[in-house]
Amino acid sequence: MEKKELFVPLYVWLLGGSRIGGTYNTYYGSCTAEPEKSAWGQKVFNYAIYIEKADDRELLKASVYGGLQSFKLAQAAEELTTKVFPCEEESLPEVKAWLEEQRTAFFA
Repeated sequence: MEKKELFVPLYVWLLGGSRIGGTYNTYYGSCTAEPEKSAWGQKVFNYAIYIEKADDRELLKASVYGGLQSFKLAQAAEELTTKVFPCEEESLPEVKAWLEEQRTAFFA
């Protein structure tokens, strides 16, 4: 089985309209151990990449959770693992590397 590369969006996409009074965007992704087959009945690795504002600073976060394909972080609160990164474009390769580690551990 060949693993497909996890997608990480551009930093400017995550910022969304936040710089002009709008909101941030959240990217949701998922994959299975056998991506060439239907996800039906397979374990699904879900992840989200997003920016949160805490006090007067922005935090870049990545969260992972398993189970059924779900695009609601609140539904996965019990299983959620989150890591905080510096909120800057240069953090995205580190986010991707962490997500890859989490996926490998999930399917191990």
